[in-house]
Amino acid sequence: MKNLFFLFFFCLSLTLVAQDAEEKAPDYVMFQTILLEPDLEDLPQLMANLAAHNKKYHTAGTPYASTVYRIATGPNVGKLVWMMGPCTWSDLDHRPSDEGHDEDWMNNVMTLLEGIEHGEYWKLDADLSKNPMAEQFKMYYIRYHEFSKTEGYRAQAALEKIAETMKAMDEVKHWSVYDNLLRQGYKTGRHLAMVSGMNSWSEMEDNWPFRSTFEEKYSKSEFDNFVREMEASSTNSWDEIWVYDAYLSGREE
Repeated sequence: MKNLFFLFFFCLSLTLVAQDAEEKAPDYVMFQTILLEPDLEDLPQLMANLAAHNKKYHTAGTPYASTVYRIATGPNVGKLVWMMGPCTWSDLDHRPSDEGHDEDWMNNVMTLLEGIEHGEYWKLDADLSKNPMAEQFKMYYIRYHEFSKTEGYRAQAALEKIAETMKAMDEVKHWSVYDNLLRQGYKTGRHLAMVSGMNSWSEMEDNWPFRSTFEEKYSKSEFDNFVREMEASSTNSWDEIWVYDAYLSGREE
């Protein structure tokens, strides 16, 4: 009888451990981004140093892989986006910090920058996305949203309708929505980002049948309501186009 009780509690403990491990297993996709403003006088040296740093410490295929984009439009035009991931919070406990990583970043990258801002962590909302982990595109269309302190909650239903409409369109190959995980306040904003990938500027001429697909899926009157909800919930929005730079990402000689 004692052996039976021992066996029962032993099996129970293994089950609880397995459940605990399953609960702790990461089920999310997150990226870290930092906005870099180059010092134009030192731009050639910065490019060489940044490429070398990324190639040495942030190799592809790891949670610490780096990707660098040049911002081609919008209020941050001319700046660079340094991105790391996809990674998890736990990965950050083991991110490169020794073997000269921090010294190289501080001495060979930071000193050649005019400024650095918007250190952010963005979590993918898989339910609102379509093919979010598609292949690397050459360019990305980013639409940032800032939400009202009092009316921001109204955006969720509208975002769900956007997602279902995007999923219904064959023309949409990639659509992803990211939440900014750490509070940005209502002065800095940058609460949410909608992202679509493309491989050429000419794709900007493609007219996605968003409205007609939306109205077919829901109704004409619902489209007007959707527009009102987005306007009421948002306090600001703007677009940026990012251009992938393989060299600065450390993936080209």
